[in-house]
Amino acid sequence: MVSEEHIRSVIESYAAAHSRSDSKAIGDLFADDAVVSDPVDQPAHVGRDDIVKFFAMTHEIGDSLDLQISGPIRAVANFGAVPLRAVTTVGSDKFAVDIIDVFTFNDEGLIIDMKAFWSSSQVKPV
Repeated sequence: MVSEEHIRSVIESYAAAHSRSDSKAIGDLFADDAVVSDPVDQPAHVGRDDIVKFFAMTHEIGDSLDLQISGPIRAVANFGAVPLRAVTTVGSDKFAVDIIDVFTFNDEGLIIDMKAFWSSSQVKPV
């Protein structure tokens, strides 16, 4: 089992890497065979390479993406959950969506599963 501190640190690194548009750093947090469902009701991205490609594509949609931790990170056993706010800038327009991400970690401390709870209908101009 990984420590609560480790889970919090990884989630903080995940958000920071998104805000830097660093898809490789995001990918380094995931196990080789990890699964990402983002959003949770869409087809999953399986394997680190697919996950890196997916997150790289999400950063190409806008000019910038700021992923903010908007509440306390909860860590229990090998699980973590966090409320996030994604703010995307496209030209002079900004859009935001509030998200809940739920992570499962393996015993080596890498993410093996991530589910993002949000939908496109929840994206609003800011």
